[in-house]
Amino acid sequence: MNLLEHLNPPQKQAVEHKDGPLLILAGAGSGKTRVITYRIGWLILEAGVYPEQILAVTFTNKAAGEMRERVDDILSAHGAGDDAEAVTISTFHSFCARLLRRHADRLGLDWNFNIYDGDDQLKLVKQVMELEGRPKDRSESRRLRGYINRMKNQGYTPELAHENAFNAVDEEDATFYETYQEKLREANCADFGDLILGVLEIFRDDPRLADSYSRHWRYLMVDEFQDTNPAQYELLKHLTRCHDNLAVVGDDDQAIYRWRGATVANILGFEKDYEDAQVIKLEQNYRSTSVILEAANDVIKHNPTRRDKKLWTEREGGDKISLFTGGDDREEATFVARRIHEMAKAGADWGDFAVFYRTNAQSRQFEEQLQNWGVPYQVVGGISFYERSEIKDVLAYLKVALNPDNEVDFLRIINTPSRRIGKVTIEKLQRAARVPGIGTLYRAVRYAAGHLEPSAVGDAPIEPEPFDVADEEALADVDSLRGRTNSGVEDLCELLFSLRDQIAADEGLAHVSEFLLDQINYHSYLESDDAERVDDRWRNVRELLGAMEEFEQDFEAREFGPTEDADAPEGTDMVAESRLAKLLGAFLDRSALVHSTDQMDEKGAVTLMTVHGAKGLEFDTVFLAGMEDEIFPSVRDQFDAEEIHEERRLAYVAITRARHKLYICNARRRRIYGKTRNTDPSRFLLDIDPERIEIDPQSTSKRIRYSSRRTSNRGGYDAFRQATEQAYFGSGVDQDAWEFDQSPPMYKNQVSKAVKKTLAEAEDGDFDTSFSQVNPWDDEFAQEDAWSSEPDAPPAGASPGKDGLTGCTISHSRFGIGEVVNVSGSGDKAVLTINFPGKGEKTIIRKFVKVLG
Repeated sequence: MNLLEHLNPPQKQAVEHKDGPLLILAGAGSGKTRVITYRIGWLILEAGVYPEQILAVTFTNKAAGEMRERVDDILSAHGAGDDAEAVTISTFHSFCARLLRRHADRLGLDWNFNIYDGDDQLKLVKQVMELEGRPKDRSESRRLRGYINRMKNQGYTPELAHENAFNAVDEEDATFYETYQEKLREANCADFGDLILGVLEIFRDDPRLADSYSRHWRYLMVDEFQDTNPAQYELLKHLTRCHDNLAVVGDDDQAIYRWRGATVANILGFEKDYEDAQVIKLEQNYRSTSVILEAANDVIKHNPTRRDKKLWTEREGGDKISLFTGGDDREEATFVARRIHEMAKAGADWGDFAVFYRTNAQSRQFEEQLQNWGVPYQVVGGISFYERSEIKDVLAYLKVALNPDNEVDFLRIINTPSRRIGKVTIEKLQRAARVPGIGTLYRAVRYAAGHLEPSAVGDAPIEPEPFDVADEEALADVDSLRGRTNSGVEDLCELLFSLRDQIAADEGLAHVSEFLLDQINYHSYLESDDAERVDDRWRNVRELLGAMEEFEQDFEAREFGPTEDADAPEGTDMVAESRLAKLLGAFLDRSALVHSTDQMDEKGAVTLMTVHGAKGLEFDTVFLAGMEDEIFPSVRDQFDAEEIHEERRLAYVAITRARHKLYICNARRRRIYGKTRNTDPSRFLLDIDPERIEIDPQSTSKRIRYSSRRTSNRGGYDAFRQATEQAYFGSGVDQDAWEFDQSPPMYKNQVSKAVKKTLAEAEDGDFDTSFSQVNPWDDEFAQEDAWSSEPDAPPAGASPGKDGLTGCTISHSRFGIGEVVNVSGSGDKAVLTINFPGKGEKTIIRKFVKVLG
């Protein structure tokens, strides 16, 4: 079997490149994962490279897992399946976490440090703010967390942050960063940014250690290179100190993570850093139809400074892009739900569909309408499994058992379930934790419980230095706790001792967790905390235990990197030395580094997600929603050209996720963040050749005069405006075509609570027409009942008079769902008395309501 027989010429050229730097510009759907995995196979099978010498890194566990499976398949098909295990395939953060554990002592950490997620990080920021006497301010705490993350993404330690400070505010922030890092180290913890920055610090301080890793991994491959930040790029440079065998795969047109520190400059400037780099373009797309690709090219070609490339496919033709414009965002969501329902009835699988939106705030309408139509869905990028409170509770106990100095998680478990340890008591313990010789909240609790005496606080004699007044007061606070019974503190100590004994005994992850759940009677706690959701939450806990069992079965503590350079853990702590401790540490690392797309169910449900979350995925049918200016693109600074360029790249990513069919949807009015606003169609929509677009017959057809103030210098705008006006203003569209039945099949005589809630939230609010700088709607439209749409035709066989409408269920955009209790007059001018649950009876003219049944 010829290893390369299924590759096209550019793919084959990239795979057969052995030595020296390589830049593979891989357009969307061009088979980049195939190239990476086949290159790994070729290096081992044909070029004689040892599998231990190969390192491949990417950004998500899902991508790393897929890569690992493909490499295993390729090597197994050629009788070399055992070699697959020796190749190191990992995410950036997982790779650095493993490396950092080997050399943790160089940063003042123990090997069993915990990894803080974003929520834990924010809690520590707030603690530091309190220590510094700063006022409690939610926006300031988030700003400081963002500052710290930016510094770490840049590769800046607190010292470098001071050196690069531009003004007094930067200096103050750098000082805060310094204190934050000190507290992080005291807790024996690291945040996400530390995983990479910590390795950089170690390599900067000891270039010989960096050389040893560079000599070990002689062939590096990087997926999604356009998403790397400066710190990650510096890491790659350290790992190629002894050679230049760095192959990077990426697409500058898909660089969409600037907001989290990624810089497109890495891929655009690669040839400056590696002058001998060979550049290979992968432009043949194997995913989408030509119509979809041409639309994507139409959008992205307006970005300057991009590398010249154009996607093409042998799949000529395909359905045109369907454009749907709703009267409001609820109508947009109803259309999407109804169309998915129709296509599923015709034989499509639920998992074939995805709905993309620019912001998470847009998901509510789609969730509620999909529920109403009985469509199963999953929201990707919301609260992940490992972010659920019940999961974090269990993991917090295990983290503290492994690393008792972790104060953030210690505070989480101290009263979960309640131990009647009051707020004043906790404050006293926290003050005592700052006493020299005690140092941590865990030791303060042990001291309060009588397990430590002053001569052995912190498991070592206190230095014979006098405590200052504050310290004496802190010890007196805790001594006062010791003077009376405090069973809660004592119980917590005993539990942690028992947990650590279980870990030292190597009883198994799930076994230790079962022991914990039994000891704290966690099911009863869930019952008292939230009786309605106890079953779901308990199922999540059982799912966690199942994940632990699977992980333990698959876990192998195989060698990682050059063994002679590992810094072995010191000490005789039986917990730290146990196999289970290392297994638990690895499991906690994995749970901390899970990406939202890692947990996607690829079958049986429609996927809802932001466009950022959709990167790297593909679906048969994609609904791209909210294509309106100031929603998509969403631009904070109209004068920031790079922000516009990134939004355009985001639109390109969204379009190229579709295999067969793409729907672009928007709404004339949108309620978001509590305000209802008129909208402009997205400027990116105007970039697409109108020949590639068909107006969905169900688009709203209300004719309103287009504002002559909107102009454009882009070629073809006038031709396309004609097409968009058909959607927005009904030109050439059957006046009644859009009046489709919006009620789901199970809702002819009743309406779900979700619908009532949705529509109830469309109560009176400020009608803000400042949403766009140019209001495309005629002024007189804004003054009419802007909440109403064209009326539905009455049900077959019914007249618009009393007999046809009394008792009918109707919807009104302002008041929601109601029941007609009286009718006066006939036709569109009939006056209806309608009972709206929770709002009472309202009198409304017939033409301003829709009949649901």
